[in-house]
Amino acid sequence: MKAGTRVRIKGLVSASHHNGKTGTITGTSAPAEGRVGVKLDDDARVLAIKIGNLEILASQSNSTGSSDSRSTAPSSCASNSNSTSMPKERTLRRDNALLREFDGSPDPNVLALYYHYADRAFDCFNAAEYNTQMMRYYDHGLSVRLVIPRRIGSSESNLYLLVGLQHADSDKNTLCEVAFNCGRSFAGISMLVKRRCFACSRPRSAVCKSCLCACFCSEACESSDVGKDHRKLCELIDTSSIVTEDECVQLL
Repeated sequence: MKAGTRVRIKGLVSASHHNGKTGTITGTSAPAEGRVGVKLDDDARVLAIKIGNLEILASQSNSTGSSDSRSTAPSSCASNSNSTSMPKERTLRRDNALLREFDGSPDPNVLALYYHYADRAFDCFNAAEYNTQMMRYYDHGLSVRLVIPRRIGSSESNLYLLVGLQHADSDKNTLCEVAFNCGRSFAGISMLVKRRCFACSRPRSAVCKSCLCACFCSEACESSDVGKDHRKLCELIDTSSIVTEDECVQLL
């Protein structure tokens, strides 16, 4: 986030009394920890806040919780089967109703939320489709660079992984709609993935330690057809280059 950006603090646990406060980005406070300085509107203090705990204040909002924020994006995005050239400027819309609908579906085909650039619309992958698309991303020069926890609602069963990929050529990365809806400013491609077993859909399944971006609840599920296909992806992912966070931000 650039200095001067107007933001709202959210999702803090140990300092929850600051949640809902607004302020202005003053600059990077602790780069290694992914924190920026935020000067609060209600006093002169500057707090060091993680980017994941900041929501960019939009110019418009409505009763459903949706909001718009206009940003400048590169003229082209990473090449993949779901993308086309993007306009230099477009509107990113925060849509809480979309997140609620995604969260409320137990359908295994609604496992990973992504943005379809060609259709300019959100859609979902099932486990097999997710694996296939991730392999395509790697074939086109993208790689996983971000995996951070997210939660919708207060239930511990509504856990998610925000998985972000970037192209080696930074000019091919553009601001991402899914990450924006998840309270994260990220240039690249991202998906919001449910913490459910990719084979049997069991909630709160363990995250694959080899790649950090898939879940299986047992060795039997890891040995399933979906699990076997996923191993091919695991071999491509370098976890040492992935940014992770321990704190889980609650979105709604």
